[in-house]
Amino acid sequence: MGLDDIPAGSRCVVDTNILLYAEHGTSAQAQRLIRRSADGEISAVLPQTVWHELAHKLMLAEAQSRGLVSGGNPAAKLAARPETVRSLRLYRAKVKSLRDLGFGFESCLFADLTERAFALQERHGLLINDAVVLAVALRLKVDCLVSSDKAFRGVREIALYFPSDLKH
Repeated sequence: MGLDDIPAGSRCVVDTNILLYAEHGTSAQAQRLIRRSADGEISAVLPQTVWHELAHKLMLAEAQSRGLVSGGNPAAKLAARPETVRSLRLYRAKVKSLRDLGFGFESCLFADLTERAFALQERHGLLINDAVVLAVALRLKVDCLVSSDKAFRGVREIALYFPSDLKH
């Protein structure tokens, strides 16, 4: 089901890719999901791993868009240039603004990894970050998981919503 199909009042765990699609203007549904969270129509929660991954990807994108790094492996290039890393500020503001837009922060527990994610990874063949996101969603007993990751399509433990307006 598309993101516009998420019922009002739903509590959702949102994956990193949805926020990046909204940021890049790739999915109008993802942008509307952010507005729905800001308006309080839905409750959106981001697991700690999503906050980390989003911050990292937005940091790299800022450095690349400013022409501070180019080519392959931008993370390694930035790591070798701490003065450049210190100059990056826009990504920080974007990450902080999500809190103002109604996105909650949920810490990942050790049990999310060792007791839940490993079992979900084994059952569904998920990469570990995806398994942790799913583990947190299941622990929180949210109404749905919002992601474009095709690896989740075989998951039956939770309602899944995908942006249906992506061009592949």
